[in-house]
Amino acid sequence: MSNHEVNFAVARDSEMVQLGVNIQNHTHQDLPPPYTITDPINNQPPVTGQPVVHQTIYVQQTLKNSPIYTNCPSCHKSTLTTVQFVNSKKTHMLAGFICGLTTWCMLCCLATIPYAFSTFKTADHYCSNCNYYLGSYSKL
Repeated sequence: MSNHEVNFAVARDSEMVQLGVNIQNHTHQDLPPPYTITDPINNQPPVTGQPVVHQTIYVQQTLKNSPIYTNCPSCHKSTLTTVQFVNSKKTHMLAGFICGLTTWCMLCCLATIPYAFSTFKTADHYCSNCNYYLGSYSKL
């Protein structure tokens, strides 16, 4: 080991315990200040004997086109969601695009395809217990 390598010293009372090889001319001023638990704002020790507050955090699950089991943040029950399929802006844009492509060959009726299949719609999830809106999912 060379003299340029980092060496560590730990102060215990008045003696130095060496953890390394070459510790030379180290004083107590080279050591970091002692760590104590105090309130940095008021410089008071922490208050003990107060009640401990427990908080439950629910992690939102990934929504799908099908119902999922989840914990409702409104009624706090674990339920299977109710799914309602609704037309979205993307559904209407897709129907308009299909209509625009098929107008020249008189097959505009194909523009109804996005309205007929749930794949092209947005799935809104609701709590089956209290009907609270939980979120939506769209494949588009």
